[in-house]
Order: sequence, then C-alpha cells, then structure tokens
Amino acid sequence: CRYDPATPATICNWIEEVMQQSGFNGFHFVDEALPPLLLDGLCDEILRRGLQIEWWGNIRFEKRFSIPLIQKMAVAGCIAVTGGLETCCDRTLKLMRKGITVEQAVRVLNDCADAGILTHAYLMYGFPTQTLEETQQALEIVRRLFDEGALHSAYWHRFALTAHSDISQHPEHYSIEIDPLPEADFA
Repeated sequence: CRYDPATPATICNWIEEVMQQSGFNGFHFVDEALPPLLLDGLCDEILRRGLQIEWWGNIRFEKRFSIPLIQKMAVAGCIAVTGGLETCCDRTLKLMRKGITVEQAVRVLNDCADAGILTHAYLMYGFPTQTLEETQQALEIVRRLFDEGALHSAYWHRFALTAHSDISQHPEHYSIEIDPLPEADFA
C-alpha cells in the first residue's frame, strides 16, 4: 500500500504527451497487474478523448474482469493481455495466494479471446509440493486452451525461490528446507 496509482486522466495526459513527442500510438503498460477498476476508468477516458491507440499489459485473470469490461478494453484499443496462470492448479494457486482459480482464469481468457484480445500466460513447474500429476493436468489445460483459441502464447519456466518471498520466509508451509544463504552485499 505504498503506491498511489495515477488517475485515468493523468495516464491519458501522459499518453497524449508521448504520442506528440514520438509519433507512436502503441503502449505497453508495465504495472504488475493492472487493476480492473483502474482499467475501467482508463478505458472510459481513452474513449471520451477519442484516442486512437493500441495497448497491452499485465492483468490478473480474476473474476472482476467482466465481459462488459473486456469488451470496453477492446474498443479502447487493448490488443493483448498477459497474466500468470502459474501452476494452473487450484490447490497450488491457493497455496501461493494468487487470488484466482483455474475456472476464473479460463473464463477471462475465453472472454478476452472472444473480444479479439490476444492472451499470453506465464506458467511455472516445480512449485514446492506440486505433484507430477498436477503438472500433467496443467499441461492438458494449457493444451486445451490453445486448441480452443483462448490462449495465444505461453511461457513455462522452472520455479525459482527468491530470498524475500513468503516461501523463503516460511519454508515450513511449503514442505521445503532451505540451505543457508551465503553472505552477500546485494539481494
């Protein structure tokens, strides 16, 4: 809670400045997960100003992304969204406190694709306590999403433990033991 987002009007002011300075109208919003409420206001402001832009950004595939919001995003120039499906398994998503379920994420992916918005998912394997069966089930869900046209691209990577994560701070909750870290001056 140490971050105050800019208002939709301020963001659109910045967009117009960049367009005037660069002549480009494509934008990548790099917020970790664009909040639906902010996106709703931003789309309203883009449409009110008649800005002809294309944009994409990271979202959390959560239930607050309704069909009307997703359709408004498409009309306001959204061409793609990226988000973390992570393990694509409800048990491990809950364990990592991701705030989504597989069912919600699949619905959002389908709704985005139906609105003409490209979708990309970040996935991981090797999350602590994740089973081989869960990994295989995730592969099957992702394969199905590609076949159905709900998912357009994905990147799968191996889980990597970071020093300041909740998992590192509370390894006992994840059935892991962590070797002592070497002394270091950085991170």
